[in-house]
Amino acid sequence: MPTSRPDRAFAVFGGTFDPIHKAHLACAQYVLAHCAVSEVQLMPCHLPAHRASPGVSAEHRAAMVQLAIEHVPGLSLQPLELNKHSPSYTVDSLRLLREQHPRGGLLFVMGMDSLAYFKQWHQWQSILQLAHLVVCQRPGSTAADGDCPELLEQYGTRALQDLHLLDSGKIMLLDNPPLELSATEIRALLGKNQQSAELSQLIPAEVLQYIKTERLYSNV
Repeated sequence: MPTSRPDRAFAVFGGTFDPIHKAHLACAQYVLAHCAVSEVQLMPCHLPAHRASPGVSAEHRAAMVQLAIEHVPGLSLQPLELNKHSPSYTVDSLRLLREQHPRGGLLFVMGMDSLAYFKQWHQWQSILQLAHLVVCQRPGSTAADGDCPELLEQYGTRALQDLHLLDSGKIMLLDNPPLELSATEIRALLGKNQQSAELSQLIPAEVLQYIKTERLYSNV
């Protein structure tokens, strides 16, 4: 692990987490284990800028994230976007994080499907000036899709030390095993009142109990 920088790199994993499921957790834990970061912060967005707004409030989604990671060392909740009343742009959140952590590697975690249209993101060049991208494998997505080839040719790296010796500007693809899990499909199952035995394979037990207690997703 690189040791020449006094500031240990950390990772931020943004998303709607509607609800958080085991593929989210597997990706976060893979980053923690393979990217030599001090922690992975899961950052639920309030109003996503590039997709429909979640049907469940930011407060509920944050509560589910907290329950899911409560006993997982190295994972934490990043509440930065929870009180926003406007669309959540990644670049704005990264600027705030950079103000708090002006030096050291900042890794933003995304899926391969998101990298494929990354050039459509608001101020995507500025995102790369603020952070590195670490990209988790996703079922049905490859490095040949969309924007991926051009971005990887210009910014790609295979050297872990780049994420630590440089503050930002690199894209690294991870070799995590992709899991066939979809929040959309999970919401549909919850809306059909499927038995806990089926859903327990997809989402953490504490999250499932919270969903039942709060009666979330019952109208999907």
